[in-house]
Amino acid sequence: MSDPSQNSARERAQKSVHDYAVEYQDLHLEELEPCLGFSARLNLLWDLAGAALPQTDGRVLSLLAINHDWKESDVRDWLQRDVVPPPVELRNMVRFLVHQLPDQQDVRRWEAFLIYGAPIVSSPVDQMMYREDEMRRNIATMIFAQITDKYQIPPSAYDADRVYQRCLALMHKFNIYELKDFQPGHLEPFRNYLFPSD
Repeated sequence: MSDPSQNSARERAQKSVHDYAVEYQDLHLEELEPCLGFSARLNLLWDLAGAALPQTDGRVLSLLAINHDWKESDVRDWLQRDVVPPPVELRNMVRFLVHQLPDQQDVRRWEAFLIYGAPIVSSPVDQMMYREDEMRRNIATMIFAQITDKYQIPPSAYDADRVYQRCLALMHKFNIYELKDFQPGHLEPFRNYLFPSD
């Protein structure tokens, strides 16, 4: 039985320059296809950066105020029609937006993600969200420990996983995203919600 890789190597060796020229013309594109989802991903990055108004509240005008050289029709194409800006413009925009994000972010990875999307380029958003979620989980653990310690609630008195999930939910309701957001006045409502007296 012959090896398929040897067959394809033999076929390539038998092609003439003319064959390659014909094949090139057959595969030739006059223009790039739109990068489906580009605008949604770009708007997401603007949302994460927080550097412009939301889409529904005049984002196009915000962007025009940030860079006076941009044209309204171009900005609308970028934000609404999956049109990718020229390479230098895209790089400068992504550098600016990534600079607004927390932590160290890779500009080229964001740029590739905007153009190609997942799964071709894994989402940098997932990593950011994981880090934020991890931070919230650490805070929930500290709140949980503080309440059980202060009110001397023994581990046998509750289902830890259930109480932990309730703690995360209540943190969201109270807009607690950092440990400093948890104030002494929160102790009693948290205790009552996490450990309701049955």
